[in-house]
Amino acid sequence: MPDSTPTPALAKAPATGTRPALPAPLLAAARRIADTHHAEHGTPVTAAQLATRMGIALPVATAALSQL
Repeated sequence: MPDSTPTPALAKAPATGTRPALPAPLLAAARRIADTHHAEHGTPVTAAQLATRMGIALPVATAALSQL
């Protein structure tokens, strides 16, 4: 006879929809760099370029760009 016990569903981590809070000075610097890059090159700055210019980790640069 097959086991009739239901298999528990895998629980996903709840999506909070919140972004990490970044310090205002970091966001201001990111905005300044992004604006300058766009003015000089005519294209948006990438997260990798922003990370290099600011000396920060790529995930932090990505978060900063998403908040600009």
